[in-house]
Amino acid sequence: QIKQLELEKSQMKPKALFADSVSASENTILIRDLAKILKQNGVDIGEKRLFTWLRDNGYLVKKIGSDYNSPTQRSMNLGILEFTENTHVHNSGKITVTKTPKVTGKGQIYFVNKFLQDLAS
Repeated sequence: QIKQLELEKSQMKPKALFADSVSASENTILIRDLAKILKQNGVDIGEKRLFTWLRDNGYLVKKIGSDYNSPTQRSMNLGILEFTENTHVHNSGKITVTKTPKVTGKGQIYFVNKFLQDLAS
């Protein structure tokens, strides 16, 4: 039994190291990239369905308007989503501000674990 536990521990070590490095990382990824990570882990979901799921489950703002698809206060407090604001100047002189939701390292682990738990049950 001890040998079995040590074997499991040695198999889990690279995964734990990866999870620690991702959660400590200050890099964020796009929702599209999270969908790809989930797909690699056996969750059948694409970018559009993931956006819908995030809106329906309260991680992104549902209400159509300037805050549409922005992270909710709940997801910001959890530290799993953040956003970047970009300003675009059009040829006509019109200025557009866009908000792009991004998933933090902590969020990547959070969502992968959440989807894999849902998949297992």
